[in-house]
Amino acid sequence: MINFQESSPKVLIVDDERLIRLTLSAKLKSIGYASIAVASVDEAVAALRANHSSFRLIVTDIMMGDMDGFVFRDIVRGIDPMIPIFFMTALDPEEGSGFLKRIMEDGNSYYLPKSAKPQVLLRRIQSVAASRRVEQFIERQIQEQKTSLMLASHVQNSMLPVRALMTPRGFYTVLWKPKDIVSGDLYEAVRFGEDSYLYVLGDIQGHGTSAALAMTAVQAFLKQFSWIEGRQTFAPEDIANELQKFFQRHFANVTYMTVLICIHRPVQGEVEWISCGAPDLMVINPENPIPLPINPDKRGGLPIGLMADTVYTRDDVVTTPLSATSVCVAMTDGLYDLRRNDEDNSSIPTALMDEIGGALIKDARQNGSLMATPQKFIVGCEGYGYARYSDDVTLILFGAHTVRDDIFEKTVPLEPNTIEHAAVEMGEWCKGQKWSDDLINRVQLVMEEALMNIHDHGVDLGERWNSVVSVRLRRLRDYAELTVWDCGTPVPSIAVAAGNTDTAFELKNREFSGRGRGRLIARELCRGIARNRFENMNETIYHIPIKFEEKKA
Repeated sequence: MINFQESSPKVLIVDDERLIRLTLSAKLKSIGYASIAVASVDEAVAALRANHSSFRLIVTDIMMGDMDGFVFRDIVRGIDPMIPIFFMTALDPEEGSGFLKRIMEDGNSYYLPKSAKPQVLLRRIQSVAASRRVEQFIERQIQEQKTSLMLASHVQNSMLPVRALMTPRGFYTVLWKPKDIVSGDLYEAVRFGEDSYLYVLGDIQGHGTSAALAMTAVQAFLKQFSWIEGRQTFAPEDIANELQKFFQRHFANVTYMTVLICIHRPVQGEVEWISCGAPDLMVINPENPIPLPINPDKRGGLPIGLMADTVYTRDDVVTTPLSATSVCVAMTDGLYDLRRNDEDNSSIPTALMDEIGGALIKDARQNGSLMATPQKFIVGCEGYGYARYSDDVTLILFGAHTVRDDIFEKTVPLEPNTIEHAAVEMGEWCKGQKWSDDLINRVQLVMEEALMNIHDHGVDLGERWNSVVSVRLRRLRDYAELTVWDCGTPVPSIAVAAGNTDTAFELKNREFSGRGRGRLIARELCRGIARNRFENMNETIYHIPIKFEEKKA
């Protein structure tokens, strides 16, 4: 009986000649290798399937009674695509059989003539086995690193605020895009006092694990900072000085951070901000979509933690007046490093970024919502060929919430009770718009089922705990338009007509959510459903007819 509990790697010998098996096993034993010798391919396959990782390499004949050695190799590659295979044969490669060429078709296959001297044979096996050990060690290290980075990525995501939020007075929406698995970029968005909101956008110097570790520490500091009593009366320079102290205590002479700190006061119509080595805040008015300079005196300070004696003062702060429709834009410098994929390798021109961003914001303020604007901006840049990232990218838009009597907008936490309450609130708004009871019922049902499907899908995949969605409802001609924005699991960008959804796509969503009926109900009640994917933002638009006609079977 073969014992697979032995920790030392083994050599698997496959040959239908007993003398060959005994001789080769003895030779391998003399240099410290354990071996398992079998007479048939069936026995060899059984041994590999039982525990292929215990074998360091395979030595096999080409011409065997039950199966050709190359067919055996095909089976092995289905079990272990990398294990070295030595073809030991008495065939003469000069006889034109072509077997040598077939051996070389596989990068991990080797030729050994049976006539070779024992020391030549053993040196060859030892050399390849040693190389394989090094490869396996590197593979394990890479896999462990990937696992660690994925864990770090989950930690980072769990510490970040929600990607988009609408409140009665203000809104913000964020694109956070690591270049690799983890990011040195961070952002915080929190209510700061009675009528103010604090936005912090930071970029830790460097890349990879070190920047990611510093990012999580700073993010944790910001979360506790914003809730300490008395801190919510701080000005931007006070927050910068607190961050400076934190860096001197924990990261002195190790790393530094560029940061943009903004306190938005939508009621007063202003934003106070300080740039510590970060790109300046931009303010875009839809009436003039090209951003104007708002810091002519070049106020600001050095990056946080760069110099130990740096102190930030009121002279470093800029106060910018805002109109009701102004949109503030904050970004890390990774956006300026966006490059073309072709041989040109040029970075994106600032004028082109201004043109794309201004057009999107103007259109969003006039005709839609800003919720997906950062993601659409990246899609627009990629459409011009700038799709290669050399740094992490974070982009934040924020401003006053411009309430319109003919549009219902709300951000809803993904919890069953809050979804139900939002549906009731939406129903009350519809009554105020003099919509029919039948239409109100259908709108509420579509909204509840749409949000519960997102909730259940996220719970099943473990990726949307404590998440939110934003909804907008308005009446257009002969149908009500319900738009839902959510961030999470990637979904292909598609547009589908109600009742014509691809069957495989429908089954995939049912498989994940357990509430497939919700999507089916929405299809029955809607004239059409459009689904778009912008980076990590899903946009789903439901067209609910004013007069409902039951679809024929």
